[in-house]
Amino acid sequence: MEKEKYRKFYDKVYGGWLGKCLGGAAGAPVEGIKRLITDIDYRDVIRPDLPNDDLDLQLLWLEVMEEKGLSTTAEDLADAWNRKCWYPFNEYGYFLKNYERAIMPPYSGSFNNHFFAESEGCPIRSEIWGMLFPGKPDKAAGFAQMDGSLDHTGNAIWIEMYYAALEAEAFKAEDMRKLLLGQKKYLPENSKARECLEDVIKWEQEYPENWIMSWKKLTRKYLHNDFTNAVINLGIVVLALLYGKEDLDKVIRIAFSSGFDTDCTCATAGAIWGILYGSSKIPDSLKALINDKFVVGIIVKRKDNSIKQLSEDTCLLAEKLENQNIVNLPVTMKIEYLEKPVLGSAGQCVFGIKVRNYSDKTYSSIMRIVEIPEGWRVLPDNIPLTVEPGKEQEVEFKAMLLPDTKLLRNKNILNVQYGQYEKKFGIAGAQEWIAAGPFFEPLDKKEPDGYPSPHGEGCSLPSPECLVNNAVYLSTDYLNEDELIKSFNKEETQKISSSEDLLPLDKHFSFQGQGCIYLKQTIIADKDQTVWVVIGNNDGFRLWINGDICMERDEIRLWTPYNNYELIHLHKGKNEIILKLLRRTETLKFSFGLKVYGGCHFHRTRWCTNLTCEI
Repeated sequence: MEKEKYRKFYDKVYGGWLGKCLGGAAGAPVEGIKRLITDIDYRDVIRPDLPNDDLDLQLLWLEVMEEKGLSTTAEDLADAWNRKCWYPFNEYGYFLKNYERAIMPPYSGSFNNHFFAESEGCPIRSEIWGMLFPGKPDKAAGFAQMDGSLDHTGNAIWIEMYYAALEAEAFKAEDMRKLLLGQKKYLPENSKARECLEDVIKWEQEYPENWIMSWKKLTRKYLHNDFTNAVINLGIVVLALLYGKEDLDKVIRIAFSSGFDTDCTCATAGAIWGILYGSSKIPDSLKALINDKFVVGIIVKRKDNSIKQLSEDTCLLAEKLENQNIVNLPVTMKIEYLEKPVLGSAGQCVFGIKVRNYSDKTYSSIMRIVEIPEGWRVLPDNIPLTVEPGKEQEVEFKAMLLPDTKLLRNKNILNVQYGQYEKKFGIAGAQEWIAAGPFFEPLDKKEPDGYPSPHGEGCSLPSPECLVNNAVYLSTDYLNEDELIKSFNKEETQKISSSEDLLPLDKHFSFQGQGCIYLKQTIIADKDQTVWVVIGNNDGFRLWINGDICMERDEIRLWTPYNNYELIHLHKGKNEIILKLLRRTETLKFSFGLKVYGGCHFHRTRWCTNLTCEI
């Protein structure tokens, strides 16, 4: 690259990383506050001494791309994360749980990830792709899509693609509004993300001098209880860029004052602004706030932690990639689960294997699944397969449990073999529960004294309220709770095989109105251990572990996966888990998961994947 062209390129890359680091450090102290923050100046609280996952994972992606180049796959990124990045928070944790069970992208981002699938964890990783592919938004968006599939789906991935395209296009753009509008094609037409982008642009035109009015309209329409939700944070980024115009300090102030995922919004807005206008347009007073340094919280190899060095490394790799070709193995295999990547007593797991022949010769061999878990059967036993040069073929297998199988591991690794090629993949074991119920009692509530009878003289019908309601209480023993196992054995029960932590209760119980159900599961541990039990509930529950009540909550609330948690002890061998669940509203949502303890809060540890369930 000629000297002047490189100078301009470097100025924009350096501006992008400066904006990223400055914004991240500014927003970190107020991250998670879901209101207007007009009583704090970001310059008074800025924390450049803290590591930031927004940047850390991109440093890791840079390292992977330096080694693998354009041949980098989602599995390469996933493997690097598992080895070098300890972060287990929210969607990161669900990704790691899937990865440990060899459930690879894109399924690692969608499977068992109900609450955080459209959060901020991947949109904040967009800058590396825009900078490595300057002026090539399609290329940047393609790598962003691959990246986002590790731990997200839907709007979150589209927003990362949008940001990456913005950042790639910003190397040759001049106008912020045109830039924001010009790349909206990466947000699908009927997506919530596209609607949010267009709304904010419209509101800025309606209230050109009043960003707070646009903020109010944004939060009224796109408010979310998860402060990391990608859609509302997209709105904040766009709002800050439109109203901040050519003043980076104002851009960061607006993103900071808008609350929600402030370290992410300030950093993303700062990065987009920095690439568009370059480091030369950033005032020295802002640069001084971070002193050209960042702090790393994960394992990466770096010459130093200066933003200048990061910018030089980024430019060097971008130049290298510009003339590089993708190098594939002659034959590749890709696993595609035709439903969910899970097997339980209730059915089978159907999966396809796509074989791509990149060579100029016909490849012909036998495909078979080897290293099949004990108690499983995979059909067919083998498939003769011929793939012509440049072509792709897909074959289908079905995994099922043998009739006498009694144990089901949560983690199950299989291996597909096709001639000299092999590929390991995983199928999760379902949670197996026995359910009793529903139980209920009539609501017994009298009319207030002095009110006229609703039914006429001499009528003994209950009140109208009682006629249309039942009742259930946590304090009432619908089974003999002193001898629960015996009580279960006397009841008519049904099996529930749950593919995910969120149990499919409404699917298995068709009753209407209030009710109580009991669930029983036997977990087998390979050692004595203390673990976190993490409960998501929208109604009251009681939990017994090996006969002892270890948690109960008599509450009605919105379901999230983190509503309640407690430390429990599992014995080596069998452990009886019994749940009593109340449903007092229209639906019953309940999730049950176990996380490693290790002396840390559950938010900082991985999910357990080494347990076995008795069928």
